[in-house]
Amino acid sequence: MLNLTEALEAVLSHIGVLDVEEKALLRCAGRVSAENIRSEYNLPMLPAARLDGYAVRTEDIAGAGQESPVTLRIIGTARAGVRPKQHVKPGTAMRIMTGSVLPPGADGVVRFEDTDEPGDKNGPNAGSPSQVKIFVSAESGANISPAGSMVKRGALVLPQGKSIGPAQISALAAIGKARVRVVRRPRVAIIATGDELISLQKAISPGKTYNSNAAAISALVTHYGGLPLVLGIARDNEASLLAKIRRAVTADAVITSGGVSMGDYDLVRLVIAKLGNVVFSRLNMGPGRSFTFGLIDRPPGGGQSTPLPVFGLSGPPAGCLNNFETLVRPALLKMMGFTALVHPAVAAVAGDAAGVKPLDFVKWSRLARVDGEYRVLLNGPDKAGMLAQMAAANSLTIVPAGAEVHPGDSIEVWPLDWSRD
Repeated sequence: MLNLTEALEAVLSHIGVLDVEEKALLRCAGRVSAENIRSEYNLPMLPAARLDGYAVRTEDIAGAGQESPVTLRIIGTARAGVRPKQHVKPGTAMRIMTGSVLPPGADGVVRFEDTDEPGDKNGPNAGSPSQVKIFVSAESGANISPAGSMVKRGALVLPQGKSIGPAQISALAAIGKARVRVVRRPRVAIIATGDELISLQKAISPGKTYNSNAAAISALVTHYGGLPLVLGIARDNEASLLAKIRRAVTADAVITSGGVSMGDYDLVRLVIAKLGNVVFSRLNMGPGRSFTFGLIDRPPGGGQSTPLPVFGLSGPPAGCLNNFETLVRPALLKMMGFTALVHPAVAAVAGDAAGVKPLDFVKWSRLARVDGEYRVLLNGPDKAGMLAQMAAANSLTIVPAGAEVHPGDSIEVWPLDWSRD
């Protein structure tokens, strides 16, 4: 049996980055850039006001102060989006709004608060003044954004391999980048296995189980950026499972749940071996020890030459989701071009105990920040059951094999970014 580190290395060694597609900018959130994007011009293109005030010649207001204001004649107003034509000449000033191009002749901006502009006005100055009193002096360049101060022509705005979020979309929109080449999202086929499974629409009876794993896997694939394709339930016979997997040969990955233990009807490994090869099977981790990773040969002429990765997840829900978060998640991220594959973790103080196990043991835990430090509860209420404990969890805590955790010990915890509470 492989430990988690060994298993992840084996999985990622068989996973490549997917090909590239071009998308409209607003559809690129959560994607990875497949190109270096540079600005084609300076922003701003010309010097502009950083705030609302008066554009002035700073030499005209040298020595101005509260007790000795300088009075200037107002020659007009500069507004954003309209390039001013009038020149600021000696003894004059121009009202100017944030982002407006600096008028010719001016070399500084004095904010309204440092003039006799009414402090409680809302909108234009109702008095329509023809003069303004300036109560401060200013250096040349004061409150001006020079040309190129936001971004210079030719500057790298988004490097290849960078994930795209709101800040990156803002920067790309600012330079007029309407479409971006990104790594495409993986298409992930999802197959649940087992004669005991029924769909959520049916009434349950003794011996039957709702197909919860397919729903959970679909939600996780979507959360991490993939495109789920739920293919339904494969029954516990070779023909049914083969038929389902053959429907998935055009996908980028296949995820099955159940059928990977040592029982007479656990057929996932057998079918993978017939269609390709099993890379490894079983983990030194629980819940989720029964896990299989394999590669399936694609039929010729399908347009894809690389083998199809198959992740055979455990059947019990806790093991199924543990397998996904520890091994499938980083594989999907790598397919999409992400390079940060290690799960985010924090150091937390244990609020309760965990006994020694012969394998890495995954606890569905509750993480909270209390008095400036993280604290984690490893055990849910005994009477609630495992499903209720999973539903209440917001983190995973992996207790290493052979380790014992006592209250007050420091331990690494994985916050789950799909849980916001």
